[in-house]
Amino acid sequence: MAPLQIIGSGWGRTGTAAMREALITLGYDVHHMIVIMTDPTADAEVFIEASQGKDVDWNRAFGKFNAAVDWPSSTFYKQLMEVYPDAKVIHTTRDPEKWYSSVMNTIMPATEMMNKPGMPAHVVNGQRMAKEVIWDGEIKGEKDKDTMVRKFKEHDEEVRNYVPADRLLWFETGVDGWDKLCAFLGKDVPSTPWPHVNKTEDFKARTSNFRDGVPLHDMTPVNK
Repeated sequence: MAPLQIIGSGWGRTGTAAMREALITLGYDVHHMIVIMTDPTADAEVFIEASQGKDVDWNRAFGKFNAAVDWPSSTFYKQLMEVYPDAKVIHTTRDPEKWYSSVMNTIMPATEMMNKPGMPAHVVNGQRMAKEVIWDGEIKGEKDKDTMVRKFKEHDEEVRNYVPADRLLWFETGVDGWDKLCAFLGKDVPSTPWPHVNKTEDFKARTSNFRDGVPLHDMTPVNK
């Protein structure tokens, strides 16, 4: 087991894919929703069990990882902070209304596509987990703009109040970059530009392959 050194508390579509790439560049092995959707061996069920209040072995999800960002890990940031007391917390965030627009133009349409017949079993399991843990769980099925923007702001405020300041990096996507991240982690700043991945147009182009019969696991690789 590789204990988590980094826990991401930011929701999906807050720059978590770029943060994942940045952390990989810095040498971390990073769990992200894309792992669940691309790796047939990934355990999505553990997140459902945790959402039901069951005691779970988090090694089932994070056994080969030492960092976790994005949904569904961010849903359980409080529990993970207790299990991994030495882990630092990175909170990615962005303008709430832009976040809502991004979600409605990416994750929501992709969710519908994942329900079509013939999808790989691990994608179906990941979609079921996302529905139970995130959309019907954390979001509670309320997807109108005012409610989701309010919930986003409430989550930001909760994290700011809950996580000790010396353990938290508040990361504004589109504003912050290598200097802030590396100072927090005690790493040298890479010479490469900050990654810009999984933008709305990229997400749409990738997930459009669902309609063309391209298996999801052929589209975006997990950590190697």
